[in-house]
Amino acid sequence: MSGFKSGFVAVLGQTNVGKSTFLNAVLGEKLLITSPKPQSTRNRVRCVLTTDEAQMVFVDTPGLHRPHNRLSQHVLREAFRALRGVDVVAYVVEPWGEVSAYDRSVLDRLADPARPMLLLVNKVDLARGNALEETLIAYERTGAFAELIPVSAKTGRNLDDAVETLIRYLPDAQALFPAEMRSDKSEAFLVSELIREKVYQRTHQEIPYSTAVAVRDMEERANGMLEITAEIIVDRPSQKGILIGAKGRTIKEIGSRAREDIEAMFGTKVFLDLKVKTVRGWTKDRELIRRLTGQE
Repeated sequence: MSGFKSGFVAVLGQTNVGKSTFLNAVLGEKLLITSPKPQSTRNRVRCVLTTDEAQMVFVDTPGLHRPHNRLSQHVLREAFRALRGVDVVAYVVEPWGEVSAYDRSVLDRLADPARPMLLLVNKVDLARGNALEETLIAYERTGAFAELIPVSAKTGRNLDDAVETLIRYLPDAQALFPAEMRSDKSEAFLVSELIREKVYQRTHQEIPYSTAVAVRDMEERANGMLEITAEIIVDRPSQKGILIGAKGRTIKEIGSRAREDIEAMFGTKVFLDLKVKTVRGWTKDRELIRRLTGQE
C-alpha cells in the first residue's frame, strides 16, 4: 500500500485536560470513560483509527499528577510506561495562559529526539481573552514541541487538522491491526470501564477512587439480549453502604446509566446485574491493584 503510514501515538497530559474526550471525538464512538473528576483513567488503552492513508494506534494514558498513595503511584507508572515504543507523543494542555509548573517538571523527561512531541491545546472553546495565544507562545518557547495545535474535543474544532498533522509524523509502514479493530481491550474491560465511569459521575469524595469494577460473566441469551454480571469493588464496608444508597437507589441509578451506554456499544438490549463487594485495603496492595485495575 503505497505511502501508507502506521504507528503509535501516546496521548499524555495532566489529569482532566480532556485526553479521553479528545480520543472519543476523533474515533467517533465512546471507547474511553470521561469524568470531570481527575484521574478517572487508570490504564493504558490502545484505540485504533484506520483511514485510507494511515492507521494510528492511540495510547490513552492516565493523567499525569503528583502521586499521593500506592494506587496513584501505579496510575502514574502506567502513564510513563505508555511511552515505550511509541512514534509520536500528543501532549494535551488547556489554555491556561502559561506553562504550568507540573508541565515544566516533566517536559525534559518526555524529550526524545527520535520521538516528536506535538502540543494539543484543548478546550479552546473555553478560552478567555488572550489566554489561547499566551498558552501557545509560552509552550512554543519551551522548544519541546514540533507543532502546536489548538483544538476543542467538545465542539470538534480543528480535530481533523490534528489528525492530519499527527499522521504526517508517523513512519511509512503497513497497518498494525485489522481495519475493523477499534481497541486492544476486551469487551469485558470496556464494559467495566463504562460502569466505573457511572460510579465517578454518581459518587463523591473518596468513593470513586476506592472502587474497581470486575465483569464476572457476559452471555448472550437466546432472544439476543446480552446478560452481564459485574461487581463493583470497594475498599471499606462503609463505602459499600454509600454506593448502594438508601433503598438501593444509588446502585440502581449507576446500573441504569451504565446499561444505556453498554446497549449503545453492542447495539442490543442488555440485562445488567450489579453487585457491590468489599475487598479490604485493595487500594494499598500492589497485587490487588494490578488484578483489579485490569493489569493481568
